[in-house]
Amino acid sequence: MFLISIIILLGIFILNLMFGIKYGFGFRHYWFFDTLHFLSGFFLAMFLANFTDSKILIFVGIAAVSFLWETAEYLIGKIPRLSVGFKETFSLGKNIDTRPKWPDTILDVILNFAGAAIFVYFAL
Repeated sequence: MFLISIIILLGIFILNLMFGIKYGFGFRHYWFFDTLHFLSGFFLAMFLANFTDSKILIFVGIAAVSFLWETAEYLIGKIPRLSVGFKETFSLGKNIDTRPKWPDTILDVILNFAGAAIFVYFAL
């Protein structure tokens, strides 16, 4: 379970960076990033289950990673130098909006927890 969760989490991260951001698939199709958040929650819970059987600790881990990820998204959108650098790094057009939006952030966190809850319900 450990190796599978790491490989899939790396795959999700690469999908996010390459197809979702660099090639703009996630900006054209709203469901792409939502699906990745759900799967990330599921496989992060699988990864964390290798270290603890505590459901509470798994959800605390999901909360910590979600907080860090969403904080990074927020900072990229709010700090102009980071936003410009992000757009240049991934060859994004100037029309791509990287400003943070609360509904998107809340949905991302809910999907992370939903994925984790599905794993915890069926696997633990």
